[in-house]
Order: sequence, then C-alpha cells, then structure tokens
Amino acid sequence: MTADRPKSRKAEAQQQRAPRSRGPRLTQEDWVDGALALLAAEGASAVRIARLCEALGVTKGSFYWHFDDIDQLVEAMADRWGARQARMIGDLAAVDSMPIGQRLEAMAGLLIERDWLVEATVREWSRTHPRVETAVRELDQRIFDTIRAALTELGFDGATARLRAGAMVYLGIGFIHGRGSLPIPTRAEVHAVLSLLLGSGAVAGQPEG
Repeated sequence: MTADRPKSRKAEAQQQRAPRSRGPRLTQEDWVDGALALLAAEGASAVRIARLCEALGVTKGSFYWHFDDIDQLVEAMADRWGARQARMIGDLAAVDSMPIGQRLEAMAGLLIERDWLVEATVREWSRTHPRVETAVRELDQRIFDTIRAALTELGFDGATARLRAGAMVYLGIGFIHGRGSLPIPTRAEVHAVLSLLLGSGAVAGQPEG
C-alpha cells in the first residue's frame, strides 16, 4: 500500500478551524503587503514568520492558512512587487493620447519617483534570493524594452534607441541607490536630462537631427 503524501502546512491549517487572531482575518494580499512594508522598514532580515506575525498581530496559524513556508511568501512578494512596477510602466507607455516625447518624459520621471525605499531594499535583497533576483531582472528588462520601443517610435535607429534606453534605465537605478546621499532631481532637471539624452527636440516629439 502506498503511503499517503504528507500534507503541507497550509493544507493542515486550512483543514483546522480558522486561525484565531487579535484582529480581522487577513487575506493573502494583506500578508504580502505587510511583508513588503516590513521589508521597507526593517530590511530583508526582518522578513521572518515570527516577526511578521508580531507586526501584523496574528498567530503563525494565520500565516500557514495562506502559505506553506517563508519561501512561498517571498515568491508572492517578488511577484507582487514586479507586477506593480511593470503595470505602472505599461499603463504609462499605453497612453496613446500623449505625444511620444511627453510619454518618455513621464516614464523618466516615474523611474525616479517610484517608491525608492522599497525599490532599493528589494534590489539589495535580490543579491541573496534567486526569486527576487528574477523579478528585478524581469522588471528592468520590461522597462528597457518599453523605453527602447518608444525611442524607436520617436524615430531613432535601433542601435541609438538601445544605447539611450540603457542610459535612461541606468540613470533610474542610480537615482534609487543614490537618493539618500545625492540631491533629488526636480521635474525641470528630469526634463533637462531627457533633452540631453534625446536631443533638444525629442521631448517635444522630434528625434535629434
């Protein structure tokens, strides 16, 4: 007779009575949001089941109602963070009513104005967690591809669009990591940097001649 496969912690928790907590029952989205907030406030080392339960005011049984282990939560965090960032970039890139030059300026501003504390912490975390590293790499590629496509639409050749898209993405990453020690660019400065990269007429909608 074949032995039954052991049940996961999540399956065991869901077969039992709903976990008691000191507040409203949390959804999986609540757990992920809470974990991202804890990540930003205390760093990657704080993302532990016990610390997260303490921060949210619930028991470990509540955690296992939604997740098998901390790795499953980390995967959900990486997916949520990457999807959220990609959606902002994608929504902006899809605004057909906005002239392409203005669209690029708005995307450049978004690269600087994202939630820099969470962004910097996630990028640091990606050094030690493969799933987070994958989410960061996929997001950076998505941003690069979006900007390169916009530059191609604006009239730049393939090699030039690739070079300038890369420069914009690296600038955005640099602003994130240097935000605590360097001045935060103003909108006017973002506009000036974009004009420098794309040519003085590009922001208005024409590529550099």
